[in-house]
Amino acid sequence: MELKSELKKLDELKSVDSEKFESQYLLIKENFTSSEEMRLIDSYISIMLSESEERIDSFIEESVKMQLEKVSQIVSLSYIATRYFSKTRNWLYQKINGCSVNGKPAKFTPEEITTLNLALQDISKDIGSTVIKI
Repeated sequence: MELKSELKKLDELKSVDSEKFESQYLLIKENFTSSEEMRLIDSYISIMLSESEERIDSFIEESVKMQLEKVSQIVSLSYIATRYFSKTRNWLYQKINGCSVNGKPAKFTPEEITTLNLALQDISKDIGSTVIKI
């Protein structure tokens, strides 16, 4: 049994079958116990986790962008940026589009997502309660 081939099997299972992934991981941990092998295993798992985190972040950013696409045609994102975040329109667009700022992709924090949701709900109430009287 070779560590690299077993790690490759583990990699192939990561998004297919969580039970088989766990079994493979335990098999690796039981059979490769030298300090060098354990260091390689830990390094490999760290890389896998990092890649997964990047994919999740990318998915979340794309999801926010898609969800705001229709809203941005109806409501001024500039208004949302200044009224609810006290920031510029560009700041909000950078977050929505994941633009690189200081070498890192701009993304929403959980608190900012909460604020954005509250802003959308607030605007929705304002629009819903507006009635034109003649």
